[in-house]
This record gives sequence, structure tokens and C-alpha cells, in this order.
Amino acid sequence: MSKPNGIISSLFWKTGERLSGQIIGLLVQIILARLLLPEDFACLAIINAILNYLGLFVQCGLSIVVVQKKDLTKRDLSTLTSISLLVALVLFVALYLFAPVISNYYSVGDIVWPIRVMGISLFLYSFNSIQTGLLTRKMQFRTLFLRGLLATSLSGIVGVVLAYSGFGIWSLIAYNIASILLAVIFMNFIPELRLHLGLYWENAKELYSFSLKILGTNLISSGGDTIRTLTIGKVYSPNQLAFFDRGLSYSSLVTQVVNTSISSVLLSTFSRSQENIQQLQLMVRRSVGMSSYIMIPLLVFVAIVAKPLVGIVLSEKWIPCAIYLSIFCILRIPGIITSIDKQVFYALGNSQIGLFYEIGLLLANLISLFFMLSYGPIAIAIGFTVIEYFGNFVLCLIASKVYGYSLADRIKDLFLPVINSIVLFIFCYSVYYLKLNSYYTLLLQFVVGVASYYFMSIITRDKNYVYIKELFLNAIRHRQ
Repeated sequence: MSKPNGIISSLFWKTGERLSGQIIGLLVQIILARLLLPEDFACLAIINAILNYLGLFVQCGLSIVVVQKKDLTKRDLSTLTSISLLVALVLFVALYLFAPVISNYYSVGDIVWPIRVMGISLFLYSFNSIQTGLLTRKMQFRTLFLRGLLATSLSGIVGVVLAYSGFGIWSLIAYNIASILLAVIFMNFIPELRLHLGLYWENAKELYSFSLKILGTNLISSGGDTIRTLTIGKVYSPNQLAFFDRGLSYSSLVTQVVNTSISSVLLSTFSRSQENIQQLQLMVRRSVGMSSYIMIPLLVFVAIVAKPLVGIVLSEKWIPCAIYLSIFCILRIPGIITSIDKQVFYALGNSQIGLFYEIGLLLANLISLFFMLSYGPIAIAIGFTVIEYFGNFVLCLIASKVYGYSLADRIKDLFLPVINSIVLFIFCYSVYYLKLNSYYTLLLQFVVGVASYYFMSIITRDKNYVYIKELFLNAIRHRQ
């Protein structure tokens, strides 16, 4: 049985991996944004929308299957690898042939060869998903941490050097491919992570009966984002697509650290507590409380300071991106909470819940896109946010039925982080009335935001603050 302290220890390494990767990745993207034009990022947004969606067919929930299957054999791994690479080959050939059609459809310049070269990443997705799943299964998050740190750092250097040398969109292509290629190379330094080919139909039948449900869920879940990006790219200018996409991407950077850490660590932990619902509820409640305590105020803060932050960090040419960053930071808040519920559903073997939920969410988002499209990208972003809140509320209701995490208990776990974040919002927003320049405004908002949330945590006696404080003090004592 996994204990909450074991979860926190694992989360430390997994969060360290994601945090280091996101910090380095963010620094690289900041440098690239200052060196390149919005049009270059518009091209990347279109290519990524297509590649990421095709990549779902290649990965097909492989990482989750590897973690979730109780008796994983070498035949299982060989079968997963072979089928995944075969799917990647078929998709790569199709992408290669249709690249000119895609390039002609969008008015962002010639992207035929960028699409074809980025298609190579489809093969890398296969190895990366399975190898990451193996390390996650063994709770070897320290190895993931070191691998991610090296791969992100070296690929970042490649991207920045090429951008500085004037390679434009190719610097972004090189950065993206190098990141996953280096991760796979470093994985293969570990003998037990080297994958072999082999196809066994009996194993395939068992493995894909579960993974195909995950694939369906992921295809539907990502369908809304893919359609939205490609539609904006066709209807509006490259600059408008770039601002929309960067706002969505930067807001995602804020949440990916916690969401990915939770997905990787808690799936394997929850899978070991499938039969003990009371223990499962305890772990979920602590996870929801901790992630909300950290992420809600962070998202609220970034939403408030978006304009001075974008102007200072990315330069004035990216200021139109700020409004999207604010909207999408607010959009990300409910996902922090329900990402944990999704891992519980997977751990309990109820992958069909996610599938039906994502179908409903996709339909709602498509309807919203249809009605908001003529009003502009900002209206599309607002409609996206409203649907996200409604959908996550429904998911909370489902969770209360499936494993007993009631709305009353969830409100108790979220109440203080939400109240304290509202206080942070009021204090930070009031700084704008001083009418200081961007640098002083951002600095003062940071000080005021940290101070207000810290003192509110003490005044309200937030149990999450107490728990983090105890962990910190215990770590210091052990070092001494």
C-alpha cells in the first residue's frame, strides 16, 4: 500500500524533472520569441497541431498501459514497440505525401519540408512513451529528472544557436526534434530500457483492448484543440494565430509541471490502491489540496500580471498575446483539480468514463467555436474557458459517484486556496492604480502577491501550508 509520504517523495522527483524542463524550456522559448517573428510561431502552431494529433495514434496510451498492466512481459513490450513503429511509418508516409496540400491550404508560407522533417518525431514518440512508462512503473523519477534536464538543455542550445544564425522556422523544428531525440538516446544508455521488435497477437489483443479506449479518449480530448488551432490559422492572420497559440502554450507551461507529475506518479500509486477506496480517497484529497494550494494562486497571479510580464520578457511585439495568457490561465484552474480524478478512473480500470466525458466536451467546444468564430479569437478563448469550467464540474459529479469523493469534501479541500487566491488577486490588481512603469509594477505585484498569500495561509490556518512547512522543516533536520 502506498502512503501519502511516498507520493510526496515521488512527486518531488517528478516535479523536479518537469520543473527543470519547463524552466529551461521557458527560457529557450523566451529567447526564441525575442529572436523570431510571430509568423514563425504561427507556422509551428499549425505543424504541431497536426503532428501532436497524429502522435496520439502512435503513442496510443502506451505509457499508461505499461504502468497499469500488473504482469508486464518482454513480449508485451516487443508487441507494443512493433505495432507503434508500424503505425508511425504509415502516418509518416501519408504526412510526407500530403505536406504540399497542407502548405497550400494555409497562408503562412512554404512549410512543406518543415512538415516532412517534423514527421520524423512520430517514430521517436514510440520509444519515448514506452521507456517513460517503464521508468514510471518502477517509480524511477530521479532517472527521468536527469534525462529531461540533459535533453531539454542541449536541444535548447541547438534551437537558440540556429535562431540567432537566422534559420527562422527551422530553429523551432530543430529544437522540437532534438528534445525528444536526445531523450530517447539517453534512455538507451540504460540496458533494461532498450526495446526490441517482436509481434505476438495474443499479447496485442490483451494490451490494445485497454489502450484503444485511452486512444479514443485522447483523440477526442485533443480534437477540440487541433480543430480550434487549424480553424484560427485558416480564418485569421498568422499573427493572430501566433498570439492565441502562445497564450495557450505559456499558460500550459504553468500547469504542466503539476499535471504531468500528478499523472505519472499518482497513476502508479492509485493502481496499487484499487481495492482500498478509503485509502484512495485520502490520497486523492491530499493531492487535490496540495496541487490547488500551489497552482491556483500561481495561475491567478500570472493572469493578473500578464501584460507587464509579456512586455518585459517577450518584448513589445508580443503584447497582444497578454490577453490570451490571462484568459487561458483562468481556464487552467479547474484542470488542476480534475486531472487527479482522471488518474483515479484509469487506475480503477474505468477508462470509458474519460472517453464519454471527452466526447461531450468536444461537442460542446465545437458548438462554442461555431458560434464564436465570427467574433474573433478572444471570443473563441472565452467560449473555450466557459466550456472547460462546466465540463470539469460534471467530472467532479462523476467522481463523487465512482469513488465517493463528494462535492462537499471537494469544496472543503478547495475553499481556503480559493479564498486566499481571491485576496491575492485584490491586492495585486490594486497595484495598477499606482500607475508605475512595467518593471516596478511587476516587481511590486510579485512582492504583494507572495506576502498576501503567505499571511492569509497563516491567518486561515490552511492545512496545506502547515503540511508543506512540516515537510520543509523535516528536510532541514535530516540534512543536519
